[in-house]
Amino acid sequence: MSLPLLPGRECGGCVECCRVIPLNLPELAKPTGQLCAYCVDGAGCGVHAIRPQTCRTWFCLWRVVELSDDWRPDRCRIVVRPDGIEDGVITLFVVRRSDFLASLELFGVVAGWLAEGIEVALSVPGPVGTYPARAVVTEWLRPAVEAGDPEDFARRVIQSLDRLEQHDWQSDGITARYAVEEHPFTPPEP
Repeated sequence: MSLPLLPGRECGGCVECCRVIPLNLPELAKPTGQLCAYCVDGAGCGVHAIRPQTCRTWFCLWRVVELSDDWRPDRCRIVVRPDGIEDGVITLFVVRRSDFLASLELFGVVAGWLAEGIEVALSVPGPVGTYPARAVVTEWLRPAVEAGDPEDFARRVIQSLDRLEQHDWQSDGITARYAVEEHPFTPPEP
């Protein structure tokens, strides 16, 4: 699925999707949770001009919907995934826990989504090479949202993440494979 991007909004140095998305393409394979070898952390893709089509069309929702700059994944440590958006579900993939989970910004945006009838799922990564755990948590979060209680909301988010992290992780079965073994940012072997 390709969604229209917001004008003027760029990934910049954010490379979170280059880490969390599993790829098993003829020209590139990388396990879930492993930073793509073509990626330069904090700078972006080292093979941007020749990157695979999947990398050209997959964008987090921060690039698509009006969210503040605080929502950029490398800042908030959450990738707002488009998976399920056509079914009315937004997935918050919590790459790493941060203070953003207890922020009024997160509370307000999720409250707005719930008011619009959008379901919310939380997802967490497992060990490198395993599929993430995911659960729709709309009804679990709703009492805190309806009470206007951001502290209870944050507590419920953390409890959900704690439960998800107890998941029985399943291998994605992907072995890293790159068509171009060296790219401009790879130092030569001595």
